[in-house]
Amino acid sequence: MQKTLNVSNYEVFEANVEALRLALNAQGEPYSAAWFHGVAGSAFRIGGICPCAPTCTFAMSPQQVIKLLGYEYTEFPYDDADKDGALEKAVTAVRASIDNGVPAMVWHAFSMCEWDVVAGYDAGEQMFFGRSSGPGNAGDYAKKPWNTTLSTFASNGVMAIAIQKGPGGCDKRSAEIAAIREAIRHANDTENTDKLGGSEWVFLQGKAAYNRWADDFSKPEYKRGLGDAYCIGIYASSHGMAAPFLREIAPNYPGASERLLQAAECFDKETEALHNLLPLLGWNSPEVDPLRNERAAPLLREAAGHYGSAIDLLSTAVENM
Repeated sequence: MQKTLNVSNYEVFEANVEALRLALNAQGEPYSAAWFHGVAGSAFRIGGICPCAPTCTFAMSPQQVIKLLGYEYTEFPYDDADKDGALEKAVTAVRASIDNGVPAMVWHAFSMCEWDVVAGYDAGEQMFFGRSSGPGNAGDYAKKPWNTTLSTFASNGVMAIAIQKGPGGCDKRSAEIAAIREAIRHANDTENTDKLGGSEWVFLQGKAAYNRWADDFSKPEYKRGLGDAYCIGIYASSHGMAAPFLREIAPNYPGASERLLQAAECFDKETEALHNLLPLLGWNSPEVDPLRNERAAPLLREAAGHYGSAIDLLSTAVENM
């Protein structure tokens, strides 16, 4: 038995909530990529820099976004004492959701340690079909065995999320303002900055993470790592939603519109710098290359500067929203 739903291509290469947006849009919800990633906060996040940053540095989990938008959900957790039983419950729920016309979210279904959207299944082959930020992001669906999620249970306690319609809608105005406030808080977060210069590497947030990223590549011997390649791909895409989000909501906030539009211009410039960094820091770039570092460092400083300027403008704008 095989059942497949129609799920759109990925517009944003992001680890947590783009799968959710596609799952909701498949039910007829007209969420634009810019508004969704703005409200969910992914348009403004930066952390690490490390391989786990895009999945763990979030303003809201997919479950919180589901609740915010007026939906309900059921989680299907991993159980180390009964792996097969936990998988059976998750697969049964995902199949039932698809049978009811609702795509489901599965951790590590197709991509590496991200939330993916499952749009179909083949019971005979025990396969899931769907989309992710990697395999199946456009065109034909990705196809993998439905027990794939078991291979990365340690990085996420929940294997699957089934989405149900909830009792109410979303207060868009409150959600937009809250998203701006959280973007400002995150960007100015000083977590672990007091530990810089110590013997151990520490996780940083917002402006601090951006500035250290530039500092790292200012060293000729610095080695491009997995985190650099993964983060530049995610942030070049997700931060590209910040400017269109602000332009979309600006007309609704006359007292803040000028500052919101100025911030949007800064985010456009940040995104341009990030896109220019893709060939320098992406997966196909060399690990060690002093000349590359010499080119990358000023671009990272430029991106960080535009990000910081945009956040500072938002700090003024939000008081008049």
